Amino acid sequence: MNFRVNLMTSESVPRLRRGVLKTLIYIVILVASLFISSFIFLFIPFLEPYKDYLLYIQAVLIFALGYGVVNSLSEVVYSYFRKIVEHSTAAALRTIARITGIAVLLSILTSVFNLNVSAALTIGSFSGLVVGFATQTILSHVVAGVFLVLSRPFKYGDVITVAGQTGAVKDIRIMHTVLEAPDGLREVLIPSGTIVTAIIIRTLKVEEKT
Repeated sequence: MNFRVNLMTSESVPRLRRGVLKTLIYIVILVASLFISSFIFLFIPFLEPYKDYLLYIQAVLIFALGYGVVNSLSEVVYSYFRKIVEHSTAAALRTIARITGIAVLLSILTSVFNLNVSAALTIGSFSGLVVGFATQTILSHVVAGVFLVLSRPFKYGDVITVAGQTGAVKDIRIMHTVLEAPDGLREVLIPSGTIVTAIIIRTLKVEEKT
C-alpha cells in the first residue's frame, strides 16, 4: 500500500511540471497571437478596411487558447492535490478549477466586446451560480471531512455504525470515511457530510467496559 502511494506521488511530480510548462506555453502563444494580429491589421495598409474584424479574431484567439490555459491549469490543480489527497477529492477540485476558469474566460470575453454593465452583471451572475451549484455539495463534504479529522469522533480500527452501515474504520479521507464490512469482503464509503449530520454508534471493546 505504501509502495502504491509513493508510486502515485512520484508520477504526479513530472505531471505537475508538464502541466505548468504547458500552461506557460499557452499563455505565451496567446499573448504573441494577440500582438501579431494587432500588428497585421493596424500596420499593413491593404488590411485596414478589414480592421473591424480584428475584435472577432482576437475573441476567437482568447477563447481557443484561453480554454487551453483553463484545461492546463485544472490539470495542474489535480496533479498538485493528488500528492496529498485521494483521487476523488483531487478530481473534484480539478472540476471546480475548470468551471471557475471558464467563468473567468467568459468575463474576459465580455470585456473584450465592451458589453454594457447589465450584460456583464448578467454573465457574472450566471457564472457565479454555475460555480456555486457545482461546488456546494463538494465543499460541504470537504468542510465536513476536515471537521472529522480535527474532532476525531472515532479513530482507525473503531467499529462504528453510521447511516445504517456497520464496519471497522479503515480510512478517514476528506470526502469519505471508509468502513470495512464485517465479512471483510467489502468496503463502504460514506460521504463526510452524511457522517457529520448522522448518529454515530461506536462499539466499545471489552477492555474499555472494565
